[in-house]
Amino acid sequence: MKLAIVGGGPRGLYALECIMLSAYNNQLNSGIEIILFESREFLGSGWVWRPNQLESNWLNINERALKDLPGRIETKYKDTIVPSFPSYTDWLPKAEQNPPLSKADTFPPRSKMGLYLIDRFNTLADVLVGCEILTIVKEQVHNVNYLGNTISLETSEKTYTNFNDIVLTIGHQDTFLDDQLSEWKTYADANSSVTLHTEAYPIEPILNDHLKISTTIAFRGFGLATIDHLRAITEKLGGSFETVNDRTRQVRFNKGPIREQSLVPFSLNGLPMVPKPLNGDIDNNFKPTDDELNDFAETIHSKSHKKPLADNHYFLIEAMAKVASNVFMRLGKLARAHTLSQNDVELLIISYLNNQELEHDLLLDLDMDVLKMMTSQVGMATLQETISLDYCIGQVWRHCQPTFYKTFSYPKLEDDVVAEIIGLDEASKRYSYGPPVESIQQLIALCEAKVLNLEFLNDPNIALESDGWKLSLNGTHIVANKMINSILDAPKLVDVDAPIIRSLLDNAIIEPLHTDLGIRTDDVNYIITPEDTPKAPIAVLGRLSKGSVIGVDAILECFNVRIRNWAEHLVTNMTLKTPVAEE
Repeated sequence: MKLAIVGGGPRGLYALECIMLSAYNNQLNSGIEIILFESREFLGSGWVWRPNQLESNWLNINERALKDLPGRIETKYKDTIVPSFPSYTDWLPKAEQNPPLSKADTFPPRSKMGLYLIDRFNTLADVLVGCEILTIVKEQVHNVNYLGNTISLETSEKTYTNFNDIVLTIGHQDTFLDDQLSEWKTYADANSSVTLHTEAYPIEPILNDHLKISTTIAFRGFGLATIDHLRAITEKLGGSFETVNDRTRQVRFNKGPIREQSLVPFSLNGLPMVPKPLNGDIDNNFKPTDDELNDFAETIHSKSHKKPLADNHYFLIEAMAKVASNVFMRLGKLARAHTLSQNDVELLIISYLNNQELEHDLLLDLDMDVLKMMTSQVGMATLQETISLDYCIGQVWRHCQPTFYKTFSYPKLEDDVVAEIIGLDEASKRYSYGPPVESIQQLIALCEAKVLNLEFLNDPNIALESDGWKLSLNGTHIVANKMINSILDAPKLVDVDAPIIRSLLDNAIIEPLHTDLGIRTDDVNYIITPEDTPKAPIAVLGRLSKGSVIGVDAILECFNVRIRNWAEHLVTNMTLKTPVAEE
């Protein structure tokens, strides 16, 4: 078998590991030839976790949760030992492996994860290249052709032929600019006095592109990328953060020469990301029991895989409300005072998940001042303030996500229902994918230092003036001469601009699950080709299969059972086709 792995990030790494593990388990000792294509410098880490990025780019998952990132066991292929590699937790220095739950969680820089992934990749690749199982091609694949029973891949250098199988493990891909960014790019290209950055990462070009104290910077988006941008830019301009309270991670911002009101984020809803609980002790208050998670999983699987199938997304709302109401009632005095029964709370959660602008005494007021809102949410994350129902729901959703992602994969639902469910999960991410407390404390400190301007946060009117972007809201305005797009591209197949994806679409080998989603795949990750098109031996692992699977942006999802299942299917088919030697 000649296999191509296209993409050398963490999913490509784990695909390689799983093939060798499946070969070992199936006693397959010959017939594997793997060519891995990756044009970027660092193999294993991918673009997101590369080691040569700023330390101000933080993971939004803590090291306590990364204990679920598994290691690699030792296996054997022919006479070659494929070495083991530790889990992320065991790879850390001993002093960092098991901190007390009372200690504030550590959210490492993404570069640290990159170092782990590169070490893990190299210890595997060195062995496999040495015994001629693996060839690494540092070129980018532009085109995929499927003729007869074999696949060929084209790069700018040459054409590689006679592949029996390929697997796409590519992550974030370039997309077409939307209408707003296209208009802004035309404007910025014709106006030397303004600067537009259409890509959120890498941040280094932003820092090196005429960044001055006199610059007023607008940020399109108010999510995790904006927080990374603010950390990097304020440090570059001479500011610094100083911790003033270890217990709550409160910080003070020393602004140095930075001008007041010069950093101006905005978004469609004007709402901030919500901090995760400060430490393990606090976070344990939001954990569902094993029985609750098992019941949740059974409901999700039944409604999405067994007849009668759900014809809308309400089954997820009801299942989540049941778990979250149990958790909220267990909070007792930690929660906002109320006299509701558990059934009343469950019904209120259902109403809230159907309409997250719902007003109720147990819910945070979305019309409150944003600085006050962030301060309140930090108070909940540190148990300095009683917990609102929406904060509880968001944290419970986070704890349910691994179960949800695993159980819901490859649903048999109508595509529109899948899109509704993914939309519901996306709406939770302001909470479930939230940053550490310290990140929100930094935003608060920037506001208190009058450097961060939140006056235009909630969907301002934007006009293109001769000297910059004029943001207007509530009778006031400001002009920014630098605009940074801090919104990451969604894995929406029809918008992807990468040559390899355009070739697969143009050759009618793939089709989107839904206009807002990714590639349609089966339950072992092979693409489901459009009607009247021969089934192609092409698998997709990860981000661009969103819809067939969920949770594609999380590092833990790069090491999940779906990749193991794909490798087991691949190797089992090889084993069945391998002739038995006569004695």
